[in-house]
Amino acid sequence: MSTPSSFPPRRLPSSRLFFPLACIEAAVMVPLSTWAQLDGGPPGLLGAGHGMEMLFGLAPVLIAGYLLGPQTPARLWGLTLLWGLGRWQRLFASAPFVLSVWDLLTGVLLAALLLPRLRHARKWRNRVGLGLVPWLCLTPLLVWWLQPPWPRLPTVITLAALLAYMGGRIIAPLAAAAWQQQGKVLRARVQPRLEGLLLITFALAWASAWHYPAITGVVLMALCSLLLVRLWRWRLWSLTRPDLWLLGQGYGWLGLGLGGMGLALISGHAITTPLHGITVGALGSLSCGVMARQAGPRHRGWVPPRCPVTVVMVLLSVAALVRWGAAMAPSWLLPVAASCWSLAYLILFLLLLRSGPGSSNTENSP
Repeated sequence: MSTPSSFPPRRLPSSRLFFPLACIEAAVMVPLSTWAQLDGGPPGLLGAGHGMEMLFGLAPVLIAGYLLGPQTPARLWGLTLLWGLGRWQRLFASAPFVLSVWDLLTGVLLAALLLPRLRHARKWRNRVGLGLVPWLCLTPLLVWWLQPPWPRLPTVITLAALLAYMGGRIIAPLAAAAWQQQGKVLRARVQPRLEGLLLITFALAWASAWHYPAITGVVLMALCSLLLVRLWRWRLWSLTRPDLWLLGQGYGWLGLGLGGMGLALISGHAITTPLHGITVGALGSLSCGVMARQAGPRHRGWVPPRCPVTVVMVLLSVAALVRWGAAMAPSWLLPVAASCWSLAYLILFLLLLRSGPGSSNTENSP
């Protein structure tokens, strides 16, 4: 006869907790960062604090929601507590700072929880691509170990490589299924040779980013071309699927952002402006596209609602365009970009709330 202690511990879907948290984080912290830049808001979000919040505040909860899978409540709430303490410290800091010890602990714990789920990869492309996940999670440890300034360019390249790999693995099967519903066959799906070339090129960009910015710029330009070719082969514009348009928009912004950074590095300019093509256009569109698919029953063929997804796609595109051009435009455009970004994530938050606890009944697996 079984005793209560013999039952396995209850496990909860990570996406049900971390995706709403990601929406709140994105909708709140970006406007606060804009306020800090324009009117002396929270000092912890000034300077490098703004970029750190995107990379070590928003990215971890997105990764946890998509890849962590079912976990015990103790693990979920322990990770949430560490992450929340990091946000609290940055919000109420009295001076700008780069790294929070809570962000470091969050990254270490998230990497430890993810490694057992990622060890089953067999092909080298899967090993390298999925290996980017714990590597990005452990980047706060690298920032803590190195002397200032923090390695912004290598960190952004790591994030871009992860977006390129995961984005391709998400878009390819969805695009193939959509074309199959129309009675056609999409032959260029994952495009493994191109994916392998992308991973190798990203590795070259990361290695050169530490000391050779001009070489990095050339490599980033090559990455831009490869990503846009891969996107073109999916032919998403011919499908009447706003959810796929949103994901494709993110992949396109990823290529444009890398190309803009490459031009900036070659010409000796700062990468701050084109960088937002990756953090706003790519990360925003791809993350919202993934979360929109969680806002409903996870059965084959389910499509997210067209109207809200289309609105989110337009808002994020406007936010990325305005933020990219903000360096040459009046300062009042910064709040416009932040408002569009926040509204997009608030719409996603409402979609996730409406989906209810019974809708997301399966989890993503790497």
